[in-house]
Amino acid sequence: RTSPIIPDLKVAHFSCVICGSEHQASIERGRIEEPQRCDSCNTKNTFQLVHNRSLFADKQLVRLQETPDQVPPGQTPASVVTFCYDNLVDTCQPGDKVEVTGVLRAQPIRVNPKISKVKSIYKTYVDVIHYRSITGMQRGQKGETTSTKLTEDRVQELKRLAAKPDIYDMLTKSIAPSIWELDDVKKGVLCMLFGGTQRQTDEFSSHGEQESAEDRPSVSGDSRKLNKRGDINILLCGDPGTSKSQLLNYVHKLSSRGIYTSGKGSSAVGLTASVVRDAETRDLVLESGALVLSDRGICCIDEFDKM
Repeated sequence: RTSPIIPDLKVAHFSCVICGSEHQASIERGRIEEPQRCDSCNTKNTFQLVHNRSLFADKQLVRLQETPDQVPPGQTPASVVTFCYDNLVDTCQPGDKVEVTGVLRAQPIRVNPKISKVKSIYKTYVDVIHYRSITGMQRGQKGETTSTKLTEDRVQELKRLAAKPDIYDMLTKSIAPSIWELDDVKKGVLCMLFGGTQRQTDEFSSHGEQESAEDRPSVSGDSRKLNKRGDINILLCGDPGTSKSQLLNYVHKLSSRGIYTSGKGSSAVGLTASVVRDAETRDLVLESGALVLSDRGICCIDEFDKM
C-alpha cells in the first residue's frame, strides 16, 4: 500500500513578529530547533514559522508485504513500513514485486503526539535508497520495456522458435515441468498467460441490428464503441492432491504482476476493497483487494470454494 505524497520539512524559515528579522534552521536528527531569542530586538519567543519560505521535500510511505511463496505454511505474511524520498516517490505501484535496498531505523513511540514524552517501545522502518523491480522469475531494472530487454540474438531465436510447427507442444511441456501430464490443463494455462485479443465493436441496438446514422445521437465516435476484453479466466476443479495449488504457485511466480490469495482468509467483497483502521493515524482507510492489486496481471485464488 502506498500513501499520498507527504511534504517533509528540510529547512525551516522563522520570522520575528516584532522586528521582522529572519532566521533559517536545518533539520538535525529529525528535529528543528526553534531560536529562543531574537538577535535584533533581543526579545524571547517571538519567532514564527513561515511555511511559504520553508523548504520541503517529497516523502511517501510504502508498506511492503512478503510474497506468499516465501511465507511458511500456516503463517500470515509479514509487512514492513518503508519511506521513500524525492525521485523514488511513485516509482513503484501497489501490486508490484520489488527488492528494496535501504537503512533500517528505529524511532521511539510517543505517548501523545502533542507532548514530547516517549515510550520505551521503538517502531522500526526502512529509509529506501533504491527500488528494484522483479519481473516474473527474471529480474530487470524498473521502467524498461520489453523491447529493450531483448537482444538481437534473442529476437532471432524467438523467430526460429515461432516458425517450428510443434511450438505449442514445446511451450506446454515447459510450463511446470515438475508436474507430470495434465497437458490439457497446461494448454489452458498457456492460453491464459498469452491472453486473448481485445476488440472494439460498434454498439448494437436491442433488435440486434446496427442503428442507422439518423437514429444515432450526436456523440463522439469512441463513446459508441463496445470494448470486448480478451482476458481468459480459468477455474481448476479436481480431486485433492492433483497439483492444483502447485500450478497456481507456478503461474504466480511466472507473472510479472500478480497476487496470490486463498479463499479461506478472504471474502468475495474483500477481493475488491476493504475498510481497515490505519495503525499509524488510527483513521479508517480503504485498502485495495487482491483483484485491484493484480490489475493488468494475474490474480491466483486458491481454495475458491471455501470463500
